[in-house]
Amino acid sequence: MSLYQSLKQRLVKPIFRWRERIAVYNKAARAIGEVKDDIMKYKIPELTKVEKKIAKSYWMSKGYMLRNTLWHQYYKGITGEFRKEYVPGDIFRSQIAHKLNQMRQWPALLDKNLLYSIFNGFEQPKLIVSNINGFYYSEGIIISKSKAIELILNSQNRLIIKPSIWTGQGKMVKSFSVDALGAENCERKLDQLLTMYKQDFLVQEFLIQSRFMKMLNDSSLNTIRVMSYLRAEEVHIITSVVRIGKSGSDTDNFSAGGIACGLNMYGKFNPVGFTMHGDRCFGTDSGLIFKDLEIPNFERVTAMVKDLHKKVPYFRIISWDIALNDKDKPVLIEYNTYTQGTRVLQIVNGPLFGEFTDKILNEGLR
Repeated sequence: MSLYQSLKQRLVKPIFRWRERIAVYNKAARAIGEVKDDIMKYKIPELTKVEKKIAKSYWMSKGYMLRNTLWHQYYKGITGEFRKEYVPGDIFRSQIAHKLNQMRQWPALLDKNLLYSIFNGFEQPKLIVSNINGFYYSEGIIISKSKAIELILNSQNRLIIKPSIWTGQGKMVKSFSVDALGAENCERKLDQLLTMYKQDFLVQEFLIQSRFMKMLNDSSLNTIRVMSYLRAEEVHIITSVVRIGKSGSDTDNFSAGGIACGLNMYGKFNPVGFTMHGDRCFGTDSGLIFKDLEIPNFERVTAMVKDLHKKVPYFRIISWDIALNDKDKPVLIEYNTYTQGTRVLQIVNGPLFGEFTDKILNEGLR
């Protein structure tokens, strides 16, 4: 090794280590800030001294320093049940996900436009137009903005436009149809819509969902969130939940007033669902009772998730959003890696990792 390379390594490595430490600190700080806000918003009472001691002792026994019990306080306040095994958001983001999911791969695979290349051959909503870094694409070919507008105008179906980078909680997800824009100045209105999104977005056909999923709430695309865990021998399903939109809402998002209900390993609904602020629900606004419901073809959903996960081994823990089309076939909507949320999964199904708790916590310490 030359003197230049040796000096470069000595200087660059500490910089990268400090950058990594700052990123870890920021992730933990954001998670703590989020839960503090919700504790104040929902006026959640403190844990007892005994509960705080139990939670801290448990996490210390697993090799983790539990600096606060805010997440345990939050989950108990929402669900009414204290569980020492609840995984705090700051520990998950800054230590567990940080260790199991490669951060350096995450930015390159962040763009939702790339799902059609990475997961080619898997069922996904039909893509009409994509915008990547300001360039319009159709079927892998760069096109002009006017051509993109023409392709959208030619679509006879309901459409979805959404950002492809830094999305979350259903923000900036808009459904529309060309007919609804009206015949007059339709092209100009579309031009304004695309201009509003600037760059890094996509336009898809709105998925016609299965009869069963539509019965849950007919105004939104209702999806199944599945968390999977990649180990040397195979992919394991950790936990699953169905997310149901609020009546009249376009999205199934939990934070926008939707309902979440846990699923068992066979796709059968838990008897009780929850809203984000802790209201218990025993059925949907449409009148269906959770204890009587089961996801059709759930075994195909989990099989698809396992096959999908093998395509991106850089990430050991992934949360997948899966819909069912009008033939009850699973359809990939998106996947979440470095910034995946865990609260909806723990609210409806309890502590995050279940039977894999010890294995995952051990890996987070390596």
